[in-house]
Amino acid sequence: MKKTSSEKHAFLLEAPLEVLHAESLEWLEEIEFWKDESAFFYTLVIEKTKQNLETFKTKESKDIEKHLVYISAEKLDDLRIEVQAHEQFLARLIGNIKLDDQLYRRRHKAIAEKIHSFESEFKEMKKKVFLSAKQAVVKKKSISV
Repeated sequence: MKKTSSEKHAFLLEAPLEVLHAESLEWLEEIEFWKDESAFFYTLVIEKTKQNLETFKTKESKDIEKHLVYISAEKLDDLRIEVQAHEQFLARLIGNIKLDDQLYRRRHKAIAEKIHSFESEFKEMKKKVFLSAKQAVVKKKSISV
């Protein structure tokens, strides 16, 4: 039986700190990948929509473009900074037994929820990008014929 996301996070919150550290490192890798992906999608949207000025002028196309810039320039940077601070807290926690690891675990859970929320939002954005690119290609083909 496949564990749900909340079951997985409940399990992880009781896991050794090394496991949480590994998950944080995975998040940092995902964030870097998402930055690359959003840059690619931005280029795709610009290239495909500028080929057809009618598509480029649409509000939806401009909204997608703005949202991709926001994701890449702000949201992903904020997530990366938060995860890096979380990792620094872990380093202090490991070096100081008196620090409360439950605080670290609560922060870890909150960040996990943000990562999951961003991932869902980004999937929706990718659907919009693909639809926009597809529409631009279809319009270009209909003009060519």
